[in-house]
Amino acid sequence: MPDAASLSDSGPQLSLPTLRALYAYWAEKRRGRPMPDRADIDPIEMRAWLGHLMLVERKPDGDYIYRLYGSAFVNQFKVDMTGQAISSLPAPQADLLRAEYDAVVNSAAPTTRQYTAQFESTSRDKRSSWAVERSWERLVLPLSNGGNAVGMLLVAAYPIENTPEN
Repeated sequence: MPDAASLSDSGPQLSLPTLRALYAYWAEKRRGRPMPDRADIDPIEMRAWLGHLMLVERKPDGDYIYRLYGSAFVNQFKVDMTGQAISSLPAPQADLLRAEYDAVVNSAAPTTRQYTAQFESTSRDKRSSWAVERSWERLVLPLSNGGNAVGMLLVAAYPIENTPEN
């Protein structure tokens, strides 16, 4: 994970144009501040990204709650995490996410990563199942709640397709 010093004003190194556009939107909303406020983010302006967004609230006890869990994730992972804590996830996954989210909270700077995971799926009629390996690119952006501290995280993730324009 890059540290805050490695992220220049031009933003983190992102391979996907969709994530670069989201970072540009976030950077514009900063208006000279370290990060935008949650109130600066307009859902109507974010329509292009909504299915691939998560809005994650940091709780005083250090846990994180999904306040929005995009439809692309619900479709891929077959679970809606809206209202759920990351502590409800399997320990290795929760630990990875907590470390990633804590790094953004502590640095107040965006971070990005690419990863590959295996996803299992079952047909609607439950007659067949399969596993597919898919690579993703993820961007985590800090948001304040009316101050200088990070109160929420805007997280976006997209599959990385094997196309030359990415």
